[in-house]
Amino acid sequence: MDRTLVQEFPPFWAVGDNVTGVWTMSPSSDYRNLKPTDFPNANYWVSEHKLDLSGYVQSDLTVGFRRSFEQEAGYRSINWNANRDNQLDPYAAAVGEQIIISSVPFTDDQLIALTIGSPGFTPIPALIDAGNFNRVHIIHGHGSYFDIDLNQIVDPSEDSSAFLQRKQDWYYSSLEPTAADCLYCYRFLALPNGAAADEYGATGLVLPALRVILDAFTVEEPDLEYMMRLKRSYELANQV
Repeated sequence: MDRTLVQEFPPFWAVGDNVTGVWTMSPSSDYRNLKPTDFPNANYWVSEHKLDLSGYVQSDLTVGFRRSFEQEAGYRSINWNANRDNQLDPYAAAVGEQIIISSVPFTDDQLIALTIGSPGFTPIPALIDAGNFNRVHIIHGHGSYFDIDLNQIVDPSEDSSAFLQRKQDWYYSSLEPTAADCLYCYRFLALPNGAAADEYGATGLVLPALRVILDAFTVEEPDLEYMMRLKRSYELANQV
């Protein structure tokens, strides 16, 4: 039976404190700051949700996927401070974004690991926890890198603003069927350093609302195949 699953993510508006440069949301929404001890500058944010599939599991149905795609509600823009001694330079206004719908939950450390790689691939040897995901767990995965074009700025030594442009794009959706009772949905943001007093850098950020649409279907699998998939889904969902 055909299904359409939709996950909505709200817009993200943030301003940097003009003394410390630390980001705060304005207005407040359901994004939360990921701020472990090693990252005190409040640069990592996430909006997290769940898609409930328990009704299908109770009916012994597997959920499959034909395709997934995203829709965006508007534009991305950024404001910054700069002066002649501290001009705006590349990467000072860069924003990273990962949109993930997974059959396995993420810890905060695993979300922060998205700054150096996408889940489901051979993990990068590092001190940070990248998780034990493989391809099939990431039903929808889309990473993007946004920045301004310095060639369009008249004077990088003046305070100004610009639209953010998509510089890089990568998709890694598996669209694998699942017997999980819910899907874990994340919009993870990696922000540039905010401008502290008398320093150059970003001071304000606007990101649009976004939704993911999954073209799905339900099917009844043979008992053994379904029970093995159900067992695996339960083990993975409880690994965190």
